[in-house]
Amino acid sequence: MRYPESRLSDTTRVEAFSDGVMAIAITLLVLEIRLPETEGGSLWHELTGLWPSYVAYAGSFLTIGVIWLCHHRFFSRVRAMDGLLHCGNLLLLLAVAFLPFPTTVLAHHLEDGGWNAKVTTAFYGVVGALQAAAWFVMWTALRRNPELFEPGFDAEYARRESLQAVAGFVGFDLIAGIGLVLPAAALLLYLAAVLAFGYSSTRPRVFARV
Repeated sequence: MRYPESRLSDTTRVEAFSDGVMAIAITLLVLEIRLPETEGGSLWHELTGLWPSYVAYAGSFLTIGVIWLCHHRFFSRVRAMDGLLHCGNLLLLLAVAFLPFPTTVLAHHLEDGGWNAKVTTAFYGVVGALQAAAWFVMWTALRRNPELFEPGFDAEYARRESLQAVAGFVGFDLIAGIGLVLPAAALLLYLAAVLAFGYSSTRPRVFARV
């Protein structure tokens, strides 16, 4: 007996759920910045001594902020969800929800210097590569099933966007490799890559079919 295919789901619940996960993750980031100890010491010294926490917080807040902006724009072009697109979105949320952990590791070990600083910076970059991989899965779902798009977008559009995700995956992996040699340079490159990805993903496109 042949059963009918299940209907495609709309994006409303997915967007609401995703917004909730990102809101929780971005809030958890600040919990890493511990209250400074002032007994027998200078408050100014203690506050400035928390600079690794500030760096880690700023980088992760920026990362989740850019993901949220890109996610919002992504779903403004999508009208329905299939299984693969759901899986890609869950993979992205996995990376977002996990981000407070490498943020904490970075905050605690960046100032160690030496091998610890290199490993924690590389680990942070690998999590960025995971985020790019999730975007690739999501764009692949749209390339395979362009009927999920709102009118005006097609499989070719999804293919071009997926190339950016591939570039991000390769780029973040390279940054992770640089982190094993030059942690400070890798962090700057990571922040630059996040900003570039956010700009590229949210700027107006001229090649979508209308």
